[in-house]
Amino acid sequence: MKKSLVTIALAFGATLVLHPAAHAQDFPSKPIRMIVPVPPGGSGDLVSRLTANAAAKELGQAIVVENRPGATGNIGTVAAVKAPADGYTIFLCSIGNCSVNSSLYANPGFDLFKDIAPVVLLGSSINVLTASPKSEIHSVEDLVAKAKRGQLTYASSGVGASNHLAGEMFKKMAGVDLLHVPYKGSGPAITDLLGGQIDVFFDNEPSIAPFVKTGKVKGLAVTGKGRSSNLPELRSMEEIGYKNFIIEPWFAIGAPAGTPAAVIQKLNAAFNKGLQDPTVRKTMSDAGINPLGGAPAVLGKHIRAEHDKWADLIRSQKISAE
Repeated sequence: MKKSLVTIALAFGATLVLHPAAHAQDFPSKPIRMIVPVPPGGSGDLVSRLTANAAAKELGQAIVVENRPGATGNIGTVAAVKAPADGYTIFLCSIGNCSVNSSLYANPGFDLFKDIAPVVLLGSSINVLTASPKSEIHSVEDLVAKAKRGQLTYASSGVGASNHLAGEMFKKMAGVDLLHVPYKGSGPAITDLLGGQIDVFFDNEPSIAPFVKTGKVKGLAVTGKGRSSNLPELRSMEEIGYKNFIIEPWFAIGAPAGTPAAVIQKLNAAFNKGLQDPTVRKTMSDAGINPLGGAPAVLGKHIRAEHDKWADLIRSQKISAE
């Protein structure tokens, strides 16, 4: 009798061990939900929908994008990490919700390093330093000189956005004082930049590049590791002399912590394959987004490095969203 009980117990234990693998073999057997914690229409939304459609073809199931903006990405992220860790809920990870917010908020509602399982890095962009067409600022050197003579204003698309942090990094490295004017998105900020109500704006390349190309705003520099292929005439901040002034807003896919590793690998493979699609790559490149990809561990290291980088700046500049 005892022997039979032991045999049953061992068999039950083996079933428990094998269950995740069996689950991974069947995954996905229904549509997957992708929570995008930003409003429709922006760069993050574009990358999410484009790569979700491509990955869905590889997985044989739809990936349904659900926009849940609010609290600079915290609302959607909290909803995602609290979902069942079964692979059927994934979410857009970005420079905001997956690096900056953990330092910007005393309690964003989730633990960046305990609640999120990295899946794949999708792509990155850069910011472009621009000046109002009505200003007398024609270069970064002009901007520094004028800022030292009197206070100028710089816009952002919100507290903690990459263009806000770019302005704060510039203030710190150039030793100048600029007045931060936050807006609810890039659109209103660009309108005031065009009208001369704002002096400068470090906006994301996808949204500001058309205005630079048509001469509606003055392009001064870019924040990438080198020059932009879309705006090759603009020097990088490093080229001008601002060492390590590199700001590359990025987009990735995360899942709730505890999602089976085999499921993460299936998702990772599908998105990596989707990123190789020529149409996907061209659409992203045309929008000023560099397609990336890679293993989950690559994204995990990237999140850690980005968190540490921005935590230092947020601390030194005493930035808070609360």
